[in-house]
Amino acid sequence: MTRQRRPGSADVRVAILDAAAVEFSEHGFEGASTRRIADRAGVFQAQLGYHVGNKDELWRATLDHLFARLRAHLDAAVGTDPDRAVVDPVEAFADIIRQHVGHTARHPELSRIMLMESATASARVDWLLQHHVRPTLAALELVWADVRAAGRGRDVPADEVFMMMVGLAPLPFAQAGIMRPVLGAERCTPERHAESMIAWILR
Repeated sequence: MTRQRRPGSADVRVAILDAAAVEFSEHGFEGASTRRIADRAGVFQAQLGYHVGNKDELWRATLDHLFARLRAHLDAAVGTDPDRAVVDPVEAFADIIRQHVGHTARHPELSRIMLMESATASARVDWLLQHHVRPTLAALELVWADVRAAGRGRDVPADEVFMMMVGLAPLPFAQAGIMRPVLGAERCTPERHAESMIAWILR
């Protein structure tokens, strides 16, 4: 008889953060229930505090978790190996868009949480700006500068490109009930949507 491996502390923490991502994306911070998060993660409610902390700490840890997962996908497009040959910056940016759209389609929780949180000013929004939005924008500015130096891309600053990517990427998936009847299901696939964004941004 094969014994099932008991989940370690890291596994439990990931399960909690994945469950919290769904809960916060569906109900917002105020409406989120730590009991529902514990039930979804398959743990006792007290384990949330042990592995992560209180509700505020859980929200911040969840956003850290979601952004880390997104950055891992984007790093796959850009490449982080210093010995790797320099690639065409335009194609590299196109790959960033493809990875971003694909990731958003598979994991819509981050976009949903950001949309809900950005509706009103709060300490959480300030934290989100400081720890994730501004650093992500700073990294995007470097890649966009290479695109513009190559004579490609729209003649707009990187922050406008960032706004386009954040706003457009989730549309066919977050608003599928509207977009699919209007555009057709075949135009709302991650692959088709990514290529449309690439044509719009990198024209």
